Amino acid sequence: MATIEELRLKILDRPQIVIDERVGTGDGSATIMKLGHAPVMNETANVRVGGTAMVEGEDFELDYSTGKLTFVTAPDEGDAVVASYDFAAFSDSELQQYMNSAGGNLALAAGEALMSLVADRSRLVTWTRGDMRLDFDRLRQDISKVAERYLSQGRSEAGSPRADGVEWEEVI
Repeated sequence: MATIEELRLKILDRPQIVIDERVGTGDGSATIMKLGHAPVMNETANVRVGGTAMVEGEDFELDYSTGKLTFVTAPDEGDAVVASYDFAAFSDSELQQYMNSAGGNLALAAGEALMSLVADRSRLVTWTRGDMRLDFDRLRQDISKVAERYLSQGRSEAGSPRADGVEWEEVI
C-alpha cells in the first residue's frame, strides 16, 4: 500500500519551513494564539514562550489543521511567543483520507487531492509557495488535466483498460 509520503511526492506538496515566527506577545490572560500558516505537519512544531521551550501536551495543544495554539497557562505579560514548524498544502490526515477513500490506489488518491487543490485558491497559493506572479487560471487548468489523467490511471489500475502514466514534466 502506498504511503502519505509517496502521495505527497506524487502531487508535489513540498513542506515549507517556518523558523522563529513571532506568533504573539503574552498579556497574562490570553491562552489562544494562531500560527501564521496551516496545516502544520505532524510533530514539527517547536514553541517557545519568553525563550523557554514549551512541551506539547503539557504546556500547550496545537490544532494541526488550523494552526491554533491553546496554552494551558496564559503566557506572562510581555513574553514573546515564538514558533518554528513545517506546513504544507495538505495535512497528513487529509492525505490519509484520500488514500483511504482510494483504497490505497496512489493514482486515484493523487487525482482526488489535486482536484481539491484546484478548488481551493488559498491551498493553491500555499502549494505554489505563494508565487503570485503565476497565472492561477492557467495553473488550475494544467493541474486539472494532470488530476484527470491520474484519475484515469487509477481507475485503469483498479480493473479497467490501462491508461498511460502521468508525468508532471508534460504539463508544468
